Amino acid sequence: MASVVDAPIRPGPDAGWPLVGNERVTDGLRQAVARAEVRHAYVVSGPVGTGKGALAATLARALECLAPPGPGLPCGECRACRKIGRGVHPDVTVFDLERQATVSEKPGSKHTSLAIETVREISGTAALRPMEAPWRVVIVEDAETMQTVAQQALLKTLEEPPPFMVLLLLTDDPESLLPTVRSRCQGIELRPVSEASVRDSLVEAGADTETASMVAGLAAGRIGWAHRALADPGLLTRQRETVDEALRWMLADPYDRVVTAFRLGDTYAKRRVEVLASVRTLLGLWRDALLVRLALPGWLTYGSAAETLRPVVEDWDVAAIQRASHAVLACLRDLEGNVRPRLALEAMVTQWPVR
Repeated sequence: MASVVDAPIRPGPDAGWPLVGNERVTDGLRQAVARAEVRHAYVVSGPVGTGKGALAATLARALECLAPPGPGLPCGECRACRKIGRGVHPDVTVFDLERQATVSEKPGSKHTSLAIETVREISGTAALRPMEAPWRVVIVEDAETMQTVAQQALLKTLEEPPPFMVLLLLTDDPESLLPTVRSRCQGIELRPVSEASVRDSLVEAGADTETASMVAGLAAGRIGWAHRALADPGLLTRQRETVDEALRWMLADPYDRVVTAFRLGDTYAKRRVEVLASVRTLLGLWRDALLVRLALPGWLTYGSAAETLRPVVEDWDVAAIQRASHAVLACLRDLEGNVRPRLALEAMVTQWPVR
């Protein structure tokens, strides 16, 4: 089973939903479990690293827990909770691209979308009566990769759901799902949280204050990413490099900005994920520039960049920073709309204010 179910649960009387900063969402789900009013299907959306997997894992535990310490709360200690944590509970199944590649008849092939065969397996699994628990929980990661024909194959399950099924579609891009799919699911949106909330959560998890502050400053409000980075120094290093590179690009002179845009545009076909990550990081940095300019540091996306930005943004007016942010958004739309990458990136950087 995929790692989506590895969300930590505080055992004993303090057990609960570990998703910091999205309490409105978790409180609603906890009450739904307590009142036996859980919907048959949910679309859980939000940026990568905001805790979609943790939310799905906790809901599964709350539904299957054998000794809940309170209404709608998983204990984290019972046999069912431990099985879900290890990915071996027979009534909780996770589907994603990694699992599809593992069971594929062609192990060496690339998997960039959930195939219709996988969706048929999802529907078949959802129809099976639970073996040990009241609910059959099916978690689908990478749901945005389902092609139209695969989503259409899922509709029958959504239209005639078994009474014991809870299906969770996890996606970074809910608009990629067909309206007919979304209309048959309850939508749940997770949002990035404040740097302070991320830092406090890491300290509670055992990190020292200095480490927690460093990780939170690079997390862009993604609490799930922050906890993974705490355990994976390589992930933290890659994110720091991405932020540093984007910051250098942002603060370069006009000539070097265009040179970088051309270089990234020419490599876009081979490095699409990395280039998009750089542009999305720029969006957060320009937002931070605006917050620093307005002396509103409480909701910075990348707190680690604040000291570098502060002496620079004093020379930029608010309108210029806003134009730069709009230019980054336009570039992202152009790249997703198949505009030539070099043109999209060049148009973006020429609208940035000059130091």
